[in-house]
Amino acid sequence: MAFLGVTGKSGAIVRERVAIGELPDGTEITIPVAVARGTKDGPTLYVQGGLHGDELTGIAVARRVLAGLDASKVVGTVVIVPIANVPSHLTRSRGYLSEERWLIDVNRSFPGDRHGLLSHRIANILLEEFVVASDLTIDLHSALDGCNIAPFSYLDPADDDNGTLEIRERVARVLGLPYVYRKKRGTNLGTSNMSATLNTQSDIRGAAVSIAEMGESRRVTEEFADLGVRGVRNAMVEIGVLEGDLVDVPAPQEFTSIAIRHVERGGGLQITVALGDEVTSGQEIGTVVDAFGDVVERLTSPTDGFILRRMELGSVTTGAEAVWVAS
Repeated sequence: MAFLGVTGKSGAIVRERVAIGELPDGTEITIPVAVARGTKDGPTLYVQGGLHGDELTGIAVARRVLAGLDASKVVGTVVIVPIANVPSHLTRSRGYLSEERWLIDVNRSFPGDRHGLLSHRIANILLEEFVVASDLTIDLHSALDGCNIAPFSYLDPADDDNGTLEIRERVARVLGLPYVYRKKRGTNLGTSNMSATLNTQSDIRGAAVSIAEMGESRRVTEEFADLGVRGVRNAMVEIGVLEGDLVDVPAPQEFTSIAIRHVERGGGLQITVALGDEVTSGQEIGTVVDAFGDVVERLTSPTDGFILRRMELGSVTTGAEAVWVAS
């Protein structure tokens, strides 16, 4: 089987860059594709990083998984695209900054259009050439620019209309991330409409996708990257695409809802709780100060739970999402 024209070789890893378009000066836009094929038949796993070009931790995880992969121990096929959205990665931005209809979030654009705008073409290529051709996809993400997020995977949807929940649950258990979000079908992630995301559109096609979130954008969050590499390798062993033993990992804590604390005043943001901290409804979790350093707003937790995501920017505008509290 070929993946965007790249065909694996028995017992080897094939690495190719495949052209999908051109920049305004005619420079080719390519997607890096690696196909590791074992000597025995088995499942196909697809690992993807950098769907948002500023999410460097997922890119680092995908690269390190590939660097440590031994094709002689692969049963079936492992396909890795370390940088799925190369145009946005060139500027370390969420989307391609020179898009004609700026700014397009590829992960709100699936199933995409092979003959549409560049970002829509990328979405369609990833879905059709890789995701639907695989038994499982692991899609690696980080927080929105300016935020940090605790490592978690999410089961979206948490039901089994298309027969993929069993494999997604197994992978969520062995990834070794501390949290799992059981997300109801059709619900938003925070304030994001998820109807045109990769996992939602893959679910419609009956393809299994496991999403992992960890760390900040625009830098490799090293304290989480090794966790991601271990988790992807465990997932490979769990589904039978890699020979070896599972690494024992703690059972993840599950949550089913996210509450957001927005700021009402603009100014300097001072968050006093860390990722993973347990909080109670009404507990003070930070302040906003004005230009002179005087407190103009005291921030409290909107619910009982733990800090899943926190804003790292020290200066914010009215409406900024200070924290996400999972419960």
